[in-house]
Amino acid sequence: EEAYSQAAEIVKAYANEMIERWNLEIDTYLVYAGLFSAIVTAFNVQSYLALQQQPDPDLAALQQISLQLSSLSVHFPFINSTHPAFGSSDSANAGPAPGPPADTATVAVNTLWFSSLVLSLSSASVGIMVKQWLNQFKSGLPSEKTIPERGATHKGETPESPRLRQDRLNNLEKWHVEAVVLAVP
Repeated sequence: EEAYSQAAEIVKAYANEMIERWNLEIDTYLVYAGLFSAIVTAFNVQSYLALQQQPDPDLAALQQISLQLSSLSVHFPFINSTHPAFGSSDSANAGPAPGPPADTATVAVNTLWFSSLVLSLSSASVGIMVKQWLNQFKSGLPSEKTIPERGATHKGETPESPRLRQDRLNNLEKWHVEAVVLAVP
C-alpha cells in the first residue's frame, strides 16, 4: 500500500509538472502568435494596396484628350460641336483604363505576407487545441485544491486517481502531444 502511494505521488508530480510546463509554453506561443499576426496583418494591409491596379493619371489625361479630339465635328452653322465618341455615350463614361498589372516581385512579396499570416493563425489554432487537450487531461483529477471525498486520502486522491492519471499520460504519449507542443511554433 505504501509503495503504491509513493508511486502514485511520483506519477502525480511528474504529470502535474509536465502539464504545467506545456501550458506555460503554449501560453507563450499564443502570445507570440497573436502579436506576430497583428504585425503581419498591418503589413498585409499596406502591401495589398500594391496589388490593386491604380489608374495611371498620365494615361487618363491622354485618353480624355483623345476622346475630346475624336468627338470634334463641324456642322453648319456650328463649329466644334461635340457628339458621343465612337458612336456611343458609354465610352465617354467608361473612365480611365486601369494601370499596369502588379509586377512579379510585388505578387511574390504579398504571397509571402499572406502565407505568413495563414501559418501564424494555424499555429495559434493548434496551440489552442493543445491547451484544450491539457485542460481535458486535468479535468476530473484531484488537485491540492480539491476537497477530499469519502474514502480519499488527505490530498483528495481516490484509489482510481493514479490509474486514471497514468491512463491519460499513456494517451498523451500515444497521440504524440509532446511532439505537437514542440512543433507548434
